[in-house]
Amino acid sequence: MVNILCCDIGNYSSITALKGEKPRVMRSVFQDVTYTSARDFDTEESPSVKLDNKVLVLGNRAAKQKNPQTAAERGKQLPEFVKPFTLAGLRSNFDGTVRFLVPERSHWEEDTIRQTLIADHQVVVNGRNYRHRIKNVEFYLETDVAVVNAYKNGKLDMDGDTLAIDIGGGTTNYVVMTPEGEILTRRSIPKVGGVSLANDIINSDIMQSYAKRDNVAFKVAKMMDAIADGSYLYGRKYDFGSIFPSLLENWFNGLIDSITTAANDYLADTTNIMLIGGCANLVRQKLSAKPGFYIPVDPHLSNIQALLAM
Repeated sequence: MVNILCCDIGNYSSITALKGEKPRVMRSVFQDVTYTSARDFDTEESPSVKLDNKVLVLGNRAAKQKNPQTAAERGKQLPEFVKPFTLAGLRSNFDGTVRFLVPERSHWEEDTIRQTLIADHQVVVNGRNYRHRIKNVEFYLETDVAVVNAYKNGKLDMDGDTLAIDIGGGTTNYVVMTPEGEILTRRSIPKVGGVSLANDIINSDIMQSYAKRDNVAFKVAKMMDAIADGSYLYGRKYDFGSIFPSLLENWFNGLIDSITTAANDYLADTTNIMLIGGCANLVRQKLSAKPGFYIPVDPHLSNIQALLAM
């Protein structure tokens, strides 16, 4: 039996899972603490990782540090994100293949990921030593795998095509697919997702008034957390709840309008609109009663669950 590790390294969160196990989710943020004392209690969701002579804190604990490194701002495909977040999801020695999700096919980026991962690795996670041998990396397109899986499981109308929109932290993908799995059109749009909504909030009049009054600079990563947790409160005193509904409406309507305009030539036979990704829950209430829309229970896990089902 071949050991398989499935990986969805995202701009907001990174998800890994071994075949037969539940997905492990971590915030896609790290802080290099090799030469500092900025360490506290390790957790499963926010572990400490010793790798390549560096000590990193991953996840939510890193987000609280002064200058954390975020995938949304730096780029989730970079080796400094791919390697630690892939290996940190393993809690036993591993020898096998990695299934890796990508927003679009790029020979250069895939070669870089292969060179980063295919090797023997020694890593310490939360004080425990592990040895991993990654023999191969297989690449799969985000969104596409989720639509195929949804058709297979009877979640979509088999008599029509599907427009699937995968709204992530920093990238939005869309694809129009037939029930037979034929791709009619697809596109990956960088810098459009949770990060663009966070920037809209930061640039709003109310947040800029806070910034001017208190001489503070708002961080995109922390703003994304305030959106994700539903508090609409940056830190403990910068409330943007009063403006969030209108900004969310404008952001989502603009996103949908641009996608449907670009994909218009392929929508004549579309009967399903499927929304997945970490930001899909933001519009669940708005769309749940509308016919033809489908948002899975855990939209942020749709892609990884599809890989695990293969």
